[in-house]
Amino acid sequence: MKSAAPTQETIEGVIDQILFVNDHSGYVVARLEVEDAQHRRDSVAVVGNLFDPQVGAAVRLQGSFETHPRYGRQFRVENCEVLKPAGLTALERYLSSGQIKGVGPALARRITGHFGEELFAVLDTQPHRLREVRGVGAAIMRQITAAWQDQSGLRELMVFLRGHGISAHYARRIHKLYGTRSLEVIRSDPYLLARTVHGIGFRTADTVAEQLGIPRNSIARARGALLYLLERMAEDGHVCGPLAHLEHQFQTALEMESDLAQQAVAELAEAGEIVVEGSGGDAMVYLRRLHQAETNVASRLRELSRGRTMAGPVIEHAIAACDKTWPFPLSSEQKTALGYALKSKVAVITGGPGTGKTTLLRSLLIVLDRLGIKPTLAAPTGRAARRLAEATGREAKTIHRLLEYSPDSGQFIRGSLYPLRCGFLIVDEASMMDLELASSLLSALMPNCSLLLVGDRNQLPSVGPGSVLKDVIASGRAPVVELTHVYRQAGQSRIVTNAHRINRGQLPEITNAPEGDFFFIERNSPEDVVSTIKQLVAERLVGKFGIDDPRDIQVLSPMNRGPLGVHLLNRELQQLLNPQGRQLRFGEREIREGDRVIQLRNNYDKQIFNGDIGRVVRVDPARALVDVAFEDGHASYDAADLEELALAYAISVHKSQGSQYPAVVMPMHQSHYLMLRRNLIYTAITRAERVCVLVGTRSAMAQAVRNEEERRRFSGLANRLRID
Repeated sequence: MKSAAPTQETIEGVIDQILFVNDHSGYVVARLEVEDAQHRRDSVAVVGNLFDPQVGAAVRLQGSFETHPRYGRQFRVENCEVLKPAGLTALERYLSSGQIKGVGPALARRITGHFGEELFAVLDTQPHRLREVRGVGAAIMRQITAAWQDQSGLRELMVFLRGHGISAHYARRIHKLYGTRSLEVIRSDPYLLARTVHGIGFRTADTVAEQLGIPRNSIARARGALLYLLERMAEDGHVCGPLAHLEHQFQTALEMESDLAQQAVAELAEAGEIVVEGSGGDAMVYLRRLHQAETNVASRLRELSRGRTMAGPVIEHAIAACDKTWPFPLSSEQKTALGYALKSKVAVITGGPGTGKTTLLRSLLIVLDRLGIKPTLAAPTGRAARRLAEATGREAKTIHRLLEYSPDSGQFIRGSLYPLRCGFLIVDEASMMDLELASSLLSALMPNCSLLLVGDRNQLPSVGPGSVLKDVIASGRAPVVELTHVYRQAGQSRIVTNAHRINRGQLPEITNAPEGDFFFIERNSPEDVVSTIKQLVAERLVGKFGIDDPRDIQVLSPMNRGPLGVHLLNRELQQLLNPQGRQLRFGEREIREGDRVIQLRNNYDKQIFNGDIGRVVRVDPARALVDVAFEDGHASYDAADLEELALAYAISVHKSQGSQYPAVVMPMHQSHYLMLRRNLIYTAITRAERVCVLVGTRSAMAQAVRNEEERRRFSGLANRLRID
């Protein structure tokens, strides 16, 4: 039976003690002094977001009482309104709380004693009069005034935001950015919030603007809309957007006049926030950061490709020596690839599963050893780097760790001024490398470095903007060798053979033989698909194929939403596999101790990156803290960071790139029709090491195999690389 929802209450009081505060999120544990109708005082523990609390500050809190198993009775705050200090005693306590440098209890008593009840008006309108009090000089007067105005400004900002449907959670961020000008800034151009405050999008800013009476066809809205459209396109993988497309979006999605798009483009280009290339119908519009990244990648690759290569006879001698000692003879296409990798300053090796890329890399490393060259090995993700290290027996790092991020500067340490000491760089799983990461990596390479990109051109492109590997291949700037021969041992795997069949546009062979590693279970309704997936994860696969733990099984889905999307599958699987862990609720989600979770974006301060998967090892509901153990580290998350985490019992196919899992289970259903593409099912199947199970309809699988159309990504990199 479901327990009754906690009763919502409102309490008022004065903050007596602050026991814990998270400066980033505003999460606080404090003691609140309250008074009942009979003037009896009591102390109440309160937890939640109080937004810049001050001892002595009067607050009105909305929330509910709860009993914590360790900390006892406490009031969990959902909304907080900061009031002016309730009376002279509270004001004196506020002044002497230690928040204002130079003001202690004695000076606070003198100030309140001198002005009495008049002190409130003095602070509001005549703060210069504070100098009437002995011990208050010009510096202390300015500090008291600033603190009072900041508190008043934050209080007014919270009231304003709440009135316009924006959570008070953002008040602290906005106030920290704009200070006492916060309200003035928002009223003049609310679209600035969408550009400067993470978590506030164009739609929210648009709602505020509408309530403030800003016309829908205003130039302020047009500027905000254009940046919003470009950012949304970047989230979909595009580096730039055709002006004609943006004009169309103005009319259809935003109900604005298309002429405003051109005016917004002109103003933002003049301000340096965007870059426009071309004119008329061919004009392409870039966010400034993506234009810088694209031009940098092109110029650095051109510079590398012009470097001095090794002498041919030396290379041939080293390859011949390798041939005599390497136990696995190379095929003719592998030898061709090896030659290009050594003779070219920039080269690409691509091929599907089982085509000998790993064997080729091992051979290359032996040849480089003979030539006295120590290569550096890297990959875009932690899992891909570990697989590369295991396959080659050499150290391999993620690109992020190779470039050495500095939390102090917020940038990579390695760059053009402090390059990597590297003469030969091998990047595996290069299809996953997005444009901005490629730009950072190439900036850190010395001009005489050789670069080898290894990856599968038929997989999905990177999660971030760009399609670097495909653009380099399309440009003709670097020699490309595609390995096509599937070797006997790999050919015995149905996973491998079916992946290649799908890539050729053929339906996979399905026998569902007990000794096989590729299975298709036909189910028609979404409910039956979910039920079968749950049985597979909890029972049917465990104890077979060397799988002893459900955590070795990764469910993949083509979409995040819908009846068979990632969100629904995660809720079902969490309840199945981890129903009772200690939990923390935020929004509509719950995270429990023991949950499998995934990082949703790069967090350089934590050194945890988009796509990293970990396990929740501790949940502290009292302080809204979550500790997660990842394969490459450990990270703690507070209330403000939790939006970076999601459950990972099921993840999207896109998020699975570069990873291998002992078992992959995937729904394949008509409800995914928007995403049923050949490269998507190909990518999903090639994530499986020991067993792959598809659950759904044959018609959906047939549609995916037939649909070879890839979502085009707008990018100018290939054309830039063709220009000498």
